[in-house]
Amino acid sequence: MSSCEEESIGRLLYITTQSMTVQAEKALQPYDLTVEQLQILKNISPDMPLSQRQLCEVVQKRAANVTRILDRLERKGCIERTKNPDDRRSTLVSLTTEGEQLMADVSVLLESFIEQLTEGISPEEQESLTRLLKIMQENLNRLATK
Repeated sequence: MSSCEEESIGRLLYITTQSMTVQAEKALQPYDLTVEQLQILKNISPDMPLSQRQLCEVVQKRAANVTRILDRLERKGCIERTKNPDDRRSTLVSLTTEGEQLMADVSVLLESFIEQLTEGISPEEQESLTRLLKIMQENLNRLATK
C-alpha cells in the first residue's frame, strides 16, 4: 500500500475540509447546531420558501438526508413546512422567527470564523482560490454526469 502524498491537492482539500468541519462544529455547539443544519438554514429565507427538492439541489444532499435534517430543525423551531399551493405533492420550507434570530446570532460567529480561516491570505489570493475551487467543482459536476 502506498502512502498518501502529503502535498497533493486532493489530500490538502480533504484535510482542510475535515479541519474546518471540526472547528465549525465546536463553534456551533453553544447554538445546538451542526454544520449540516447550518448549511440548510443558510439557504432558507423566511419570505422566499423553497421546496424540499430545491433545497436538496442547493445543498447537494440526498432527499433522505435533507428530510432528516429538516425534521431536527423543525423540532427545534427553526423552520416550518407548509403545503405548496402550486404543487400539492411538495412541501415548502421557510425560516421561523426563531430560525431568523438563530441565523442572525450565528452570522457574527461565521464572519469571525471566516476571518480567522483566511488570516494571512490576501484578498487577491482569496479571489484566486475561490475561482480555482469553482473550476474544480465544475469539473466534478461534469464527472458526475458522465
